[in-house]
Amino acid sequence: MRATPVQGAAIDRSSRDKEIVMSVPVIRGVNHIGITVPDIEAAKSFLVEAFGGQVIYQSFGPQDPPRQGPDFERAVGACPGTVVRAQAMVKIGTGPDIELFEMHGPEQAQPIRASDIGITHFALYTDDIDASVARFERAGGTPLTAPRAIPYGTEKGPGNKVCYCRMPWGTTMEFITTPDRMAYHDQTDLRRWQDED
Repeated sequence: MRATPVQGAAIDRSSRDKEIVMSVPVIRGVNHIGITVPDIEAAKSFLVEAFGGQVIYQSFGPQDPPRQGPDFERAVGACPGTVVRAQAMVKIGTGPDIELFEMHGPEQAQPIRASDIGITHFALYTDDIDASVARFERAGGTPLTAPRAIPYGTEKGPGNKVCYCRMPWGTTMEFITTPDRMAYHDQTDLRRWQDED
């Protein structure tokens, strides 16, 4: 025997959800994306060359005492024996900043793949995906395919394209361009970051 949904229950849940949303502290957006790299100088150079990034600051470098020990490991969730040699913040366009960490440790895993659980990539919006991918490749990155049409019905449009790429140290990133209206606009009043006025 199947349960029949009760109309009133749906209304109560909807109002409860609205109350929760109204009582939560206001989140203004994604502040930064952290990436662990094997060589911070090479990574900074790559972000500048591949994306036109600007190094905002470097908090400490290989010449400074490293960050390590049980308190640090607990605070950031690192494996025992992890040593942080450097940290820098890089600005790319108008989106979130990229925080680079040069970390080394005895249990360091390979870069995550798309099929692994967790954050698998970040995406950069571009007005010229072909030029952006070419610049990325010249800087030492590896496109996984040529730019291709977005395959999802909610995001399709004649000029809407994506291209997944690998950075020299293995992190996956995506270029995306959506110059044409996406079908999701017909489903909701909410808009993705690049579609906001």
